[in-house]
Amino acid sequence: MAHCALPYRILCAVVPTLLAAVLPACGQSETAASAKTSGDASQSDGGADAGPADAAADTAPQDGSAQGPGDATAAVPLPPQDCDDLMESGCALPWPSNLYLVPDKTRKTGHVLAFGAKTLPMDVNNLRIRPDEYRQLDGYSVGTQLLLKWKDLDAAGLPGEASLAQSLDAGAALVLLELDAAGKVARKVPWFAETDQTEPVAGERTLIVRPAEILKPATRYVVGVRGLKTKDGKAIAPSAAFVALRDGKTAGTANAARQQRFDELLASLQGQGWAKDSLILAWDFVTNSHQALHGRLLSMRDQMFQAIGEQGPPLTVTSVVEFTKAQDKNIALEIHGTFQVPNFLAPRGEFFHRLNAGPSGMPAPIGTIDRPFEVRVPRSALSGKPHGLVQYGHGLNGSYMEVEADYNGDIANTHDLIFYSSYWTGMSEKDVPAIFMLIQDMSEFSVMPDRLHQGMVEFLALQRAMKMRFADLPEVKKYAIKVNKNEMFYSGISQGGIYGGVIAALSKDIERFHLGVPGNNYSTLLQRSTDFEMFFGMVAGNFPAPTDQLVLLATIQLLWDQVDPATWYRYIDTEPLPGNSKHQVLLVPAKGDYQVSVMTNEIAARSGFGFEIMKNYGAPVFGVTEKAYPHQGSAIVLYDHGNPWPVPGNLPPLHDALGDPHGKPRKLAHHQAQMVHFLRTGEVKDFCGGDGCTPY
Repeated sequence: MAHCALPYRILCAVVPTLLAAVLPACGQSETAASAKTSGDASQSDGGADAGPADAAADTAPQDGSAQGPGDATAAVPLPPQDCDDLMESGCALPWPSNLYLVPDKTRKTGHVLAFGAKTLPMDVNNLRIRPDEYRQLDGYSVGTQLLLKWKDLDAAGLPGEASLAQSLDAGAALVLLELDAAGKVARKVPWFAETDQTEPVAGERTLIVRPAEILKPATRYVVGVRGLKTKDGKAIAPSAAFVALRDGKTAGTANAARQQRFDELLASLQGQGWAKDSLILAWDFVTNSHQALHGRLLSMRDQMFQAIGEQGPPLTVTSVVEFTKAQDKNIALEIHGTFQVPNFLAPRGEFFHRLNAGPSGMPAPIGTIDRPFEVRVPRSALSGKPHGLVQYGHGLNGSYMEVEADYNGDIANTHDLIFYSSYWTGMSEKDVPAIFMLIQDMSEFSVMPDRLHQGMVEFLALQRAMKMRFADLPEVKKYAIKVNKNEMFYSGISQGGIYGGVIAALSKDIERFHLGVPGNNYSTLLQRSTDFEMFFGMVAGNFPAPTDQLVLLATIQLLWDQVDPATWYRYIDTEPLPGNSKHQVLLVPAKGDYQVSVMTNEIAARSGFGFEIMKNYGAPVFGVTEKAYPHQGSAIVLYDHGNPWPVPGNLPPLHDALGDPHGKPRKLAHHQAQMVHFLRTGEVKDFCGGDGCTPY
């Protein structure tokens, strides 16, 4: 997730001061906040948006789509117990637990996600993650991992990344069943297992089971486990709580209300040949609905387009820089300016902003805000030939000025394209102080996805403005520059490749997108990325128990999902949003990438979104048949620079003599030609000499 070195160097000097200044205000210890963690869901968390959020609680529509940010849904009951006694090794285990799916007929899935007051992890400062934010959801993540833990578990025989087919075998130790709307078993879902490699004590490692595809929204899944043993060969026994549920003997216990649910899921397992007496654990969960996850951002998009109109917001030019050929062989002009967009963020303290909830519970704008943009005009545009427009998405916590990279200049001048960019609000260099602050109190995690909501809206607004207004600017007409409005494209790298998947689903002005070295599902990406190591050091310092770290990642992913491409991919091509045409994406990962896990693209390819893996991928991908070149439509093209495939597991790839390939594909002329050909025609063509793309 590239281009993050400069912000990190700056922050290494300033973050100690920031922490010292802000930490006292970041949250309260569990002791000090005991009155607020008693399960009173209507308790406001204060700040500038507390009033609107509270007001929205009673006026939200009844389809589950309009829970406002920070809306605590006052009438939500608490689960009968804080911790799930199906497993005795961790409070929130097994994850994702059905214990916290409280019935609620007003929600799309029929549930509200209501953790207990003490369910979620507590840090070394006695700050426990508060459950309030999660009550806006009606299920678990479509990218969820299953977290299980038994002491001294022998996991050696479980299917791994390279043996996914075994997960569907009749004799498998675990089964993941997808149920249809009528509650019948629709299919088995492939999965793979890994033990937590961040835990130094082998016998204490949590078992992580990852679905090998992105799950469906608003869908019920059933899990069954049997036949596991410890490393000394002893059979793992079920918990007393599970035995009672399995045998229907919960009357008068805290689990009595769960009995009907377990009777149903056990019947589903029995129908697949899983005898009740063979089970050491079974449970179910429901995934979040599209409405619960995306209602806020879709509402913001629609409000924004209504506010800016068909022409988009005006572009105000603040400077134009001319370059000689000696200064820049490709770029003739660099145009800087600002554009105005509705502002949906309300300040809360010095570093944090939250979405402002209006009377309906949906985010409501608070006036407008000016954002900077930059345009790079190539020398080829001075000829008067119409040029297409490419929106550039920058890297992790980076700057819109990354559009100035030489490879973008090469593409622009060679292929008659004008590049433009803006900050990705939420994960730009300006957001890093807030990110460091929220790590000190993870109950504030919504700050990041809230700001990313605003960033998405800003990207969409700038697309419209560039399409409709750029060519008419006096500063552009002066040079007789012409724009081909039929050529509106997107190219994002690393973080821009990741979040480009969200923009690809949302956009009304761009149909084809290049996603460079992309991935999805941050709860899977983070531990596999060298970029996370600095942040992980801080997280691990606050949550020293590795199991707590895994539960933490799974928890915050529930909120991150609102802007994670894993939840938006299905709306790009196979299920376009209302009013949108089908869009196409070219995903270009790099084998052995240190920063973004290539494996997450394979999961997306397996998920039925129309992302075809092209020939010469270099390794078989279970459940996927490689497509021959040329191919019309969305695709994944792997670039191989000689790096080995990463060792499976939740750690970053080992460094090798060839170095990180993350930044290499974008600089290759044949990749640039492949990208532009796809953007203009929708065809994925082999520009790499007949071997796929093995440039080393």
